[in-house]
Amino acid sequence: KILLYNYLGQSGSILRVTSVALTNPTRNSHNMLHIGKLCLLGLLTQVRTSSSLREVRSADVASPRIAIIGGGIGGTSTAYFLKELFGDNASIDVYESEKIGGRLATIPIAGDDYEVGGTVIHPKNQYMMDFVSKFGLQKRQSCTGSMGLFNGKEYVFQDSSWEIITLAKLILRYGWDVYRLHELTEEMLTKFNRIYTLQSEGHAYHDVASLLYAMDPKFVEMTKKSSAVWLKELGFSDLIINELVTAVTQCNYGQTPNVHAFVGSVSVAAADQNLWSVFGGNKRVAEELLKHSRASYLRRLVTSVALHSQGHFTVTSTETDTPVKRLFSEGSPTEIPEMNSSYDPRTQDYDVVVIATPLNKDKSNIKLVNFTKDFDFPGHFERIICTMVQGEVNPESLLLMPDDHIDEILVTNPGLAFNSFGKQCPASLSVNSQDYPDVWKIFSSAPLGEDQLKIFFKERNSTDVIDWLAYPHYNSDQQLGNFELVPGFYYLNAIEWAGSAIEMSIIGGKNVALLAYKYWLQDPNAAMNSLLKDEL
Repeated sequence: KILLYNYLGQSGSILRVTSVALTNPTRNSHNMLHIGKLCLLGLLTQVRTSSSLREVRSADVASPRIAIIGGGIGGTSTAYFLKELFGDNASIDVYESEKIGGRLATIPIAGDDYEVGGTVIHPKNQYMMDFVSKFGLQKRQSCTGSMGLFNGKEYVFQDSSWEIITLAKLILRYGWDVYRLHELTEEMLTKFNRIYTLQSEGHAYHDVASLLYAMDPKFVEMTKKSSAVWLKELGFSDLIINELVTAVTQCNYGQTPNVHAFVGSVSVAAADQNLWSVFGGNKRVAEELLKHSRASYLRRLVTSVALHSQGHFTVTSTETDTPVKRLFSEGSPTEIPEMNSSYDPRTQDYDVVVIATPLNKDKSNIKLVNFTKDFDFPGHFERIICTMVQGEVNPESLLLMPDDHIDEILVTNPGLAFNSFGKQCPASLSVNSQDYPDVWKIFSSAPLGEDQLKIFFKERNSTDVIDWLAYPHYNSDQQLGNFELVPGFYYLNAIEWAGSAIEMSIIGGKNVALLAYKYWLQDPNAAMNSLLKDEL
């Protein structure tokens, strides 16, 4: 009876019948049997009604036309999950004005490709692990090297090639807080991983806060206070916050521990020593997702999405003159692609539209037309300059001795010229790889001038500059948005304001795919039928 109450609570008559049974346990067995029959009759009626709705929807339109605007890891994973849900009963178009992969990108240097976008993947990122296995991809051979924390005047910490020595040095400087921070991160990841079970069961969420709450109610609370405040309340010292936590938030998001505590925890988790990447570049996963989704790839720039009174959407797009994003001599900000005026705009009607690209003013020119309410996408994205240099470093410029071997420099002082400075290995590195040249990646919040580069490097064979609006600028009291803007119209990138990461985008993609599927079938239990059957 409790089971029927849970599943049939939306049906008023069944709710009343089960309520009577639960609140009047002294009724005779004949009445109880009669009530049981009514419950089963109600269940069968609801199943038939739900099935009839699906049949009407199917008879009305054989299969939905779905547009996905954005071909990054979020958009391509959405296409893949929609294919899983709809099978061949949906027509999917993916609009992308540039290359598939979005902020997962590589550039060629000295004959090899190097990652310049989203680079690392956590060993507990289940979707990425599954995709690599399903698509026959491989993990890249890990780069090994030493790390130092630099405050601009000295290195406050340097690790060792011996793990036990590194651990001893960490404890010596930060005390038991090192272990506590590790345990806190592991606890957070365990709760985070609940999303995989929830999504496999068919659960979907209309807004970001609800998705976080489903993993753990405290996750929503964590978006309402800064990482620094949250850690202080848990008893962590200023030293570990100002050095270790600052270093990882600077490296991963170009920001300080003033970011909200949830994304701060994501950043700390990204300091795991078992991080990995995909052989050939992480963009390979996005490419395979698109391929296996069988979606059409339209290399066009979307200029507007319009809502029609009958519930359909019109997407207007044009061919683009896409600006080159590398080799900026002055480090000018990343441009938003402009339409090519020599081509007439093209329109196409869709039943469902998924926006898989940021809609903030500094990232998008897409106009939303004929909607009955105004949409607000507050906030801005953080500018990150990625400077890739093939050359020889001048160790004195980084306060290193000639015999020092530090391959990764993280900074504890946000006022320095760079956020991180690290030696890179090719995206196709393998155990059989021969020697490769010294290539360095420098993350900074502002372009590095020629004079600065001459100080950092004795000589340079090549210099490439990629100017990203890479991540949201996070607040200590973060405003979280909605996945569903109106029924049939979804905004995947709302999830970035909880935390911007490869796996987060895929989780957002799975969520909006489930929302679209349930909307199209007009059945909130769609994709949950197997679970319902098992429970009954």
